[in-house]
Amino acid sequence: MLCAGCMATPKPQVVIKYVTIERHIPAPLKRRPPAIWSKPGGPAVTGDFVERGDVNEAGLRVCTAQVDKIIEWDKPIGAPSK
Repeated sequence: MLCAGCMATPKPQVVIKYVTIERHIPAPLKRRPPAIWSKPGGPAVTGDFVERGDVNEAGLRVCTAQVDKIIEWDKPIGAPSK
């Protein structure tokens, strides 16, 4: 009869493996912002200024939303959301 402590079994070995994790920004967050407003000859009437302001504001809103999503995506795992 053999006792478990007497058996010639190899000692367990510790294996360390380093893994490099590459993070990439998701493609939907890398879209270009909307084009800026432009009109040949520049704004001519008051409505052009209003239209330019609306277009530029919409572009800023898109950019802000994208940056907010990138910030959220880049948070460490387990970090609280907004």
